[in-house]
Amino acid sequence: MSGALLALVIVLIFSGIIILHESGHYVSAKLAGIKVEQFSVGFGPMLFGRQRGETLYAVRAIPLGGFVKLAGMDGTDAGPRGFNAHPLWQRFIVIVAGSALNLALPVLIFFGTIAIAGDLDYKAPIEVGSLDSTKPAVSAPNVMPSGPAGIRPGDVILSVDGHPVNQYNDLHRWVNASNGAPVTVTVRRAGQTQTYTVTPVYDQDSGGFVIGIRPAIVTYHYGPLQAAGLSIQRTGDTIAGIFGGIYQLATDKRLGGLLGPKGIEGPVGIVKTTAQVAQGGGLNLIPFIGFLSLSLGLVNILPFPALDGGRAAFLVIEAIRGRPVDPAREQMVHYVGLAILFGLIGLVTYNDVLR
Repeated sequence: MSGALLALVIVLIFSGIIILHESGHYVSAKLAGIKVEQFSVGFGPMLFGRQRGETLYAVRAIPLGGFVKLAGMDGTDAGPRGFNAHPLWQRFIVIVAGSALNLALPVLIFFGTIAIAGDLDYKAPIEVGSLDSTKPAVSAPNVMPSGPAGIRPGDVILSVDGHPVNQYNDLHRWVNASNGAPVTVTVRRAGQTQTYTVTPVYDQDSGGFVIGIRPAIVTYHYGPLQAAGLSIQRTGDTIAGIFGGIYQLATDKRLGGLLGPKGIEGPVGIVKTTAQVAQGGGLNLIPFIGFLSLSLGLVNILPFPALDGGRAAFLVIEAIRGRPVDPAREQMVHYVGLAILFGLIGLVTYNDVLR
């Protein structure tokens, strides 16, 4: 893929995700009867725009997000169509609608791929598909002196240190729990049981201990209802994986922390990763778009000032206390939050450049 085409693909991906997010605010506001004054992609100086009816549609110079400007949201009196003139429940839906669409996109992507092409998953029970010749499993000694050395492709993993292995996560969990101490891996081969002593090694890429086994993968086909259920489950698993990864970065000193070499990526790092995935073609890119959309939705729904979650938090406070927070004070909190947010973006961007 040429550099120009790659740049165009990246711009279209990020613009599409931003437009999806802002469309959630836009459509829900229109349905509620709230006046939408502006729909912008990007921040900063306007590159071009067009007024259609009561709304200005604009593209701005800094492609780090976008915004929908709603009448009266800044605390000014905008009449009966102003944001604050509407019931709390309508305002809450308008605020969270953008993130809701971002969270829904990966569900739709998972559903489409599973329903059309089937679902790639680890063979059950877990079977060895291949081995990494540089890792210990391929030459692990057999517990029986006369037994054959080395785990082989086609072996079915039965247990690790006596813990049953029913899915890949079981294998990963018990190997990683060893912290590098030798483990016993029991397999079934041609109807016979073999047990091996394997010493896991630390893997920088995965951030855990491994023995060098790559499980066999098969394609399963499902009906629409099963595909829908699996798509929701996969989205939930991805969300859990994101938060689990952040927790691991924050607590595992071997990974270097949130701002370390494997830490949180800023705009530069995200663009670089997107470019690498895009070079691999559509089969890799489509799920990654879902991951980007999911990440944007999760970040925006955090209860941090200036983000959608921060504004939703003020609505929750209003519901609890029975009256709104003073608009001027709320705006000041959001301004401070925005300054902190841009500072954090600058910090992670600096780390991206150092990487």
